[in-house]
Amino acid sequence: MDPFSPSPANFLPLSPVTFFKRAAAVYAARPSVIYGSRVFTWSETYGRSLHLASALVHHFHISPGDVVAAMAPNVPELYELHFAVPMAGAIISPLNTKLDAPTLSLLLQQLHPKLIFLDSDFLPTVLKSLSQTYGNSIQFPALVLIPTHPDTPPSEFLDYNRVLGMRFDDFTPRTNAELDAISINCTSGSTGLHKGVVYSHRAAYLNSLATIFRSGICKNTSSPVFLWTVDMFRCNGWCFIWAMAALGGCNICLRNVTADAIFTNIELHKVTLLCGPSTLLKMIYESSSFNNFKPWFSRRVDLIVAGALPINEILTKVTELGFNISYGYGMTEAMGPAMIRPWKPNFDEEIVQFEDLFTSLEIDVKDPMSMESVLGDGETLGEVMLRGNTLMSGYYKNLKATREAFSGDWYRTGDVGVRHKSGRIEMKDRAKDIVVRANGEAAVSTVQVEAVLMSHPSVAEAAVVGERLCGFVKLKNGSRASAEEIVEFCRTHLPEFMIPERVVFGDLPMNSVGKVQKFIVREKAKELNTNSTI
Repeated sequence: MDPFSPSPANFLPLSPVTFFKRAAAVYAARPSVIYGSRVFTWSETYGRSLHLASALVHHFHISPGDVVAAMAPNVPELYELHFAVPMAGAIISPLNTKLDAPTLSLLLQQLHPKLIFLDSDFLPTVLKSLSQTYGNSIQFPALVLIPTHPDTPPSEFLDYNRVLGMRFDDFTPRTNAELDAISINCTSGSTGLHKGVVYSHRAAYLNSLATIFRSGICKNTSSPVFLWTVDMFRCNGWCFIWAMAALGGCNICLRNVTADAIFTNIELHKVTLLCGPSTLLKMIYESSSFNNFKPWFSRRVDLIVAGALPINEILTKVTELGFNISYGYGMTEAMGPAMIRPWKPNFDEEIVQFEDLFTSLEIDVKDPMSMESVLGDGETLGEVMLRGNTLMSGYYKNLKATREAFSGDWYRTGDVGVRHKSGRIEMKDRAKDIVVRANGEAAVSTVQVEAVLMSHPSVAEAAVVGERLCGFVKLKNGSRASAEEIVEFCRTHLPEFMIPERVVFGDLPMNSVGKVQKFIVREKAKELNTNSTI
């Protein structure tokens, strides 16, 4: 073969920014973003992002590789930043809005952003974290406020709309190499300290396309309408920020996610898809139960959730209301759900089983020491591992953790699972959380037990630990339930070997983003007399 060399005619760096430019040209007059009474077209959204990118370069002197952080709910400005920042050659880092000041301070020490965009509501938290991080240092990053409301009074800080006015009219977006970083997302910290997870332009491009196929967002329409119930700071909204640009669809932004807002926007804007944590299902179910919602959608709506599913009663009711439920398995390092599959009410085991409907990832369950695949008998435990083009580049400024995560040339998820004869993968639990009963006969997925506990109408939070399965439960405000009632509820929905032997009521130790700190719960369980039952 002739030694062909790539040229601009046959090789362009893969980047989701190209979706944006195409959307502005092909779908110029289509609505791109709707937020209350604010409506933008794709041409307008592209123009605003281009102006913002030019201001970043010429006013703030953002250089290639600089980090620009953003802390805001699901508002149009955060959507625009996901394109403006890479068009300036920089890296967007959307910050978890639930972070407290000490945790945010640790992240900012790691990220060293040159500029921070933040919603006005988060100004006190950010200022406190910056004082802890920088003190009186001249390295203090610039702040740009995103007004919470149109009538938000002016402040000493720059305003987002004012920055848009600082545009440089003769600006050409910077070109990024496809392996350059486009985003840094932070892990939830459920297994330790928060880590910065780096995504490349190439991986973001490929995963955005994979997301379109996995989600089935175009199966019934060529003009999808996406309701933003998944946080944009979670894996860049599971990459739907960029996927929607590829499709020229319409984004419905929500500042606060409530059941009423979900139902109202579905009917008002003809929403075709929404996503988020599995707690969305309980939110919708309880709203329909208490407010007597009826299945009145003009067409069925796709709903994709991540996390352990609740009991079938909730799933069935939500389906009857007009939702097609699918559930995904993934993590920040896999850019969101790596696999998505529909829920089927006639097969209980579907709750925890996944098969690869469309993905550029390989998935396997391996012995973590020998790296051999475990038997496909549905019983032999191993570690779920991934390999492919839609994984993180690595952990930001943490080469040691990156090497450990990719040791053996696979990404080690830290999740325990089994393989079935059909080739299906069943995820059981986190390796640190799975419980093997004292008799050694069964491995209990605490995720499943917790999902059932969380399905109880009186339960707000739950955690399960220990060989004797001790369930720690926090009840909703104003709710009552006895330990016996909780156990009987579990007995209705779980096999006997998964029934908690003890139920303890009270507050649960949570980290700054609302994750239960199980290492503390385990210590509490050890202090209890677990030899007694309820």
